[in-house]
Amino acid sequence: MKSDKIIKHLVAGFTGLVAFVTYFITVAPTVSFWDCGEFIAAANILGIPHPPGTPFFVMLARAFIVALPMVEEIAKRVNYISVISSAATVYVTALFAWDFLAKVLSKDALAAKISSKARTLVLSTTALVAGFLLAFSDTFWFNAVEAEVYGFAMLILMLVSYFGLVWLNHRNSPQGDRILVFICYIAFLGVGSHLYTMLTIPAVFVLLLIAEPKKIMSRFPVWITGVLLCSVIYYVSGFLILGLGCIAVLAVLMFAKPFNADVMKSIRLSLAFAIVALVGYSSHLYIPIRSELNPAIDENDPEINIRDDEGNLQLKNLFVEENWKAFNDFIGRKQYGSESMISRAFYRRGQIAHQFMSFPHMGFGGYQIAQYLPYKVGGVTFLANGAYAFDAYENVPTERLGIQFPTQMAMMGDSILAQLAWFILFNGTLIFVCVLVTRRSRTLGIYLSVLYGLCSLGLIFYINFADGTRMENREREYWVNAMTRNISDLRNAGITGLTVPDPNALIQANHEIENAKFELERHYYAKSPESVFRAAEQKVRKAEENPVWQNWKKIEAAYARMGQVPPFPQPVHLEVRERDYFYTPGYIFMSMILGIGAGFLVLLLALNSSVLMIPVAALLMLVSFFVPFASNFEDHDRSGLWVPWDYAYNILQSCRPNAILFTNGDNDTFPLWFAQEVAGIRKDVRVVNLSLGNTDWYIKQMLTQEPVLELSYDKAGIERDMVIQDGSDQNPNHLVSTWVTKAKNAMPILERLAANPELDSAKSLKYKVMLQVYTAFLEWQERTRSVMMMTQSKLVLDLAMNNLDRPIHFSTTVGVSNFMGLEKYSIQEGMIYNFMKGDFKDRRNEFDLARTAYLLDDVFQFRGLGDGTAYINAETERLLSGYISLYLQIAFTLREQIVELRKQPYTADVKRQVEEKTVFAVHFLELGMKQFPLEWRNYWAAAFIYEAAGEKARAMEAVERGLKSVPDYDTQGKGRLMAMVQPISALPDSLPVVESGAPADSLSSSGNL
Repeated sequence: MKSDKIIKHLVAGFTGLVAFVTYFITVAPTVSFWDCGEFIAAANILGIPHPPGTPFFVMLARAFIVALPMVEEIAKRVNYISVISSAATVYVTALFAWDFLAKVLSKDALAAKISSKARTLVLSTTALVAGFLLAFSDTFWFNAVEAEVYGFAMLILMLVSYFGLVWLNHRNSPQGDRILVFICYIAFLGVGSHLYTMLTIPAVFVLLLIAEPKKIMSRFPVWITGVLLCSVIYYVSGFLILGLGCIAVLAVLMFAKPFNADVMKSIRLSLAFAIVALVGYSSHLYIPIRSELNPAIDENDPEINIRDDEGNLQLKNLFVEENWKAFNDFIGRKQYGSESMISRAFYRRGQIAHQFMSFPHMGFGGYQIAQYLPYKVGGVTFLANGAYAFDAYENVPTERLGIQFPTQMAMMGDSILAQLAWFILFNGTLIFVCVLVTRRSRTLGIYLSVLYGLCSLGLIFYINFADGTRMENREREYWVNAMTRNISDLRNAGITGLTVPDPNALIQANHEIENAKFELERHYYAKSPESVFRAAEQKVRKAEENPVWQNWKKIEAAYARMGQVPPFPQPVHLEVRERDYFYTPGYIFMSMILGIGAGFLVLLLALNSSVLMIPVAALLMLVSFFVPFASNFEDHDRSGLWVPWDYAYNILQSCRPNAILFTNGDNDTFPLWFAQEVAGIRKDVRVVNLSLGNTDWYIKQMLTQEPVLELSYDKAGIERDMVIQDGSDQNPNHLVSTWVTKAKNAMPILERLAANPELDSAKSLKYKVMLQVYTAFLEWQERTRSVMMMTQSKLVLDLAMNNLDRPIHFSTTVGVSNFMGLEKYSIQEGMIYNFMKGDFKDRRNEFDLARTAYLLDDVFQFRGLGDGTAYINAETERLLSGYISLYLQIAFTLREQIVELRKQPYTADVKRQVEEKTVFAVHFLELGMKQFPLEWRNYWAAAFIYEAAGEKARAMEAVERGLKSVPDYDTQGKGRLMAMVQPISALPDSLPVVESGAPADSLSSSGNL
């Protein structure tokens, strides 16, 4: 028995060791994209990251930063948390699988017939298969090599689940209750990392119910206490009160002893639960305490207000509910919406098939396939109004061992039958294993089924991802109500025969039409056979005959008679990134169940064909190792990935000293926070995130946090007139019309003042900038026809007018619609747009070639791009498209200059200038070809430059090089390159140089295509 225990830990330890070595080798050397930069920066300065704050993880990360000074890169120190905790999770999972199957087989009469060696092989197979499948699975491996909360949270989740099994073995001893108390403690401790640590607690409660049904009644204090403590999930702002209330009530009952011995034992256990739950949750005290000290990253400013107006501490304020509002809103994630996740789950934000099976960024079943196999999900191209198409460009095949594996979208598209077959293959196998377990042990079978059910079906229901084809429920109701009123008005006007369509059905009908048109267009450019083209035309006509669409066409015609256009329903956008990490718990238990299934298979062979037992067991172990390893290694080896660090560095170095830099989302903000707060780079630049710029706390911090910014609002004014809040929609300052009136009234005065030569330069600049801002704003309003003045829009205008000593920049990642018209006066310099204060020249589309070239050649860093040391996935490559834009901007700016030169006689001096500009332009395009060898635009632009310069041979060489490099799936790129061949072929082989002043009519071709 002791030897079995040693073997068990050796086998599980081996899987954990293999996982650790793998993660250690493939761990990111520095910051990664998305939340990693924020977490690392917050840990380094002990700040407050986004809600709900992950306080325990922040403190743990800070401990790793302090404890690992021998690791030079601070980000890598934090990354090691994921490496260690993920490897430990693999170990616990393998241990869990071994002990679970061992307990199942202990009650199986057939299993008693096999030898101890065969039994050890069965259990070893289970542990190794479960461990390897998890260690090298797509989602788990991805999270294991970067600074994210999921590695540590999954370790806690698996410990909770595993100790549930341990409790089952010790439930009749005093140790049993101590195990339950420990489970409670680590679950609530883990909430400080991620709420997922509570996910399998209901399964443990189910285990208590079914394992000891006779104690159900006497344990009623446990059930009541458990429900109240689980308020940390459904009523987090009330958790502390409920927890303290539980302790008070249970303590009174302990002294009063009104119940029998069994119930009193449950009360003691419940009291222990309540105490350790609060102790575990106590890491959240970090949030208000640290926020009180105003760190540089202090999201939502979640202080508990315990000071009076003079700033003195007043403990009595702790008992005033209003003083807890910021903290409660923070841990309740109110920043992301007031509707609870549970109520939201009852209206599906995506099609059921997309949520359960394969669809980009969200489908549970699609990610199941991708966990172990190289058949990745792929993507779709959204066309308009919820319509999407399966574009080859979004579905690049994965190459492994010289074999091309198509994406799921390329293979199956929206074929429900094909997707269902895959879904049944995976989940049918899992259900079959759960049934095998249940037939041998009802208790263990139910426990395993509930664990997987909570982490799969439960998460799909609860998280309720949006697929971009359905409206949010609130917007849907608003649209239906508005359309009902409008159609009623049309009926009153004598227009009949109209019905209010279901908006989601209308979006789906539009998708079918637009998708059919996209396919028809594709066949046209591909010069498909006539029969194929006609079939595509018929598909379009059939889609347009949909009754829902025909009804909509009638509505459009009715609106047109009134001189109006009906509002088409707008779906919520597709999830902005791959959301597979939300399903990590489900994929952990999937690996474990498959490991248990492998153990059953070896058991069956041991009973019926002992000759095959060892070979099959070895094969299962090898397959579980090599298939997911080979499928996922290339994607998950981030050992040379410095791209996010360099990306942040390059954006910041594009800025002028002491600039205000407007950014848009996570990936152009969090890496910059890391660069400033960890690497100490360009802390003079104030990064202003426009998404956060819609919140009052973020704007208020600009008035106090370094570098301090100037605003025309004080804190009260920010709340009253800047931020749009519930009940404030009647405030005229939130209406664009108010701002239009303000601008029109101010502009004549500003024009007069700006032209006054007697004013000093500072005042003159102030009036000029205000005039620029108002002029740009009015043009923006005329173009957009906006009605509401968003908070971030006011912020942009106000900062631009009140910070004359600071350059105003917009990151190239910010959409022009958010510039509030200031693009009119902005020049692109590197990776930012620079607002030219006091200069009324229209600068739209202007590009500072000299400064950008200097930044690219002498300042920017591109480690790992194009040198083979780092794998760049499609998502990261899309983020880096700004680099390609810079190269193209330089190329086309120089091409215009070359064209102008070619209009002159082609003298030796002109030739020299053309050659210099050509070399200069192609220099940057060559950089693009090196960094992004599959990108067609670099080759196309190079050919375009050479063609303008009259260099026929080099132009053709660039085209041929592009045709060889650009993959076949990029039909657009191939087509654009092929279109260059004919005009280049028509060029003369060389251009003779003429004497100065000689006519050059035949030589001055501009080369325009």
